[in-house]
Amino acid sequence: MKRTQWTVPAILALVLMISSCAPAATETPIPKLVLDSDSASFSNVQASAQVVPAQESRLSFVVSGPIKEVTVEKGNVVEAGQVLATLSSPDLEYSILQAEAAVRTAESDYEYWKLPRRVQNQIVERGPVAEKELEIARRTLDTALAQLTQTQLVAPFAATVISIEVQPGEFVQPGQVVVLLARLDNLKIETTDLSELNVAAVEIGQPTTVFIDALDKEFQGKVTAISPISGTIGGDIVYTVTIQLGEQPKDLLWGMSADVEIQTEQ
Repeated sequence: MKRTQWTVPAILALVLMISSCAPAATETPIPKLVLDSDSASFSNVQASAQVVPAQESRLSFVVSGPIKEVTVEKGNVVEAGQVLATLSSPDLEYSILQAEAAVRTAESDYEYWKLPRRVQNQIVERGPVAEKELEIARRTLDTALAQLTQTQLVAPFAATVISIEVQPGEFVQPGQVVVLLARLDNLKIETTDLSELNVAAVEIGQPTTVFIDALDKEFQGKVTAISPISGTIGGDIVYTVTIQLGEQPKDLLWGMSADVEIQTEQ
């Protein structure tokens, strides 16, 4: 059989012909990442919360004794410095009367002896002694009056009387709560279960949405405080975050429950 002889030029021509007949390969385009400008650039931290007063105080006496008088009622609005209740202290009141009488006597003696006087043909200079006795009498009265203030319970700030825990005649001990005061004109929201895993993303000034269960409404607010001290709920570490509403609803009451969403940067 006769063999076909292939020359180098013939082989090259054959390769070029085959290449021209093959379909051209297409490049796979690289997908482009398109950012949606309307997509959320923030994530929400959620927590349960409750409505609390901006300021509250549980007032008690620093001394023991029976209640003499309660001068306010539940629901009253009181001013700073107003007397709310007093203890019966007849011994102290008597001591004050004695101290006042001693001051009057000492003042009279000093006026008499502040200049040297002739007594039985002798010049007596008792002015310095009389002055010292007057100073002692006045200090004794000041001490008695200071002790009397401890038997008066006064309001530390303007507020509403939330509750009265005692009745006239009842004997109270130091530190026993007598009156609960609170400011109800500026209620705030405090989280109750914000975990330590989420609090790191929270910052003062961040916007919030607050849903008040009892009012079935949402309100806007912002973070105003983050507690530096943790608490625990069921073994979990939590932090209290305070939220101030943009506008306080008129039906908002202390103790209402709420759900909050804090908008935090990713």
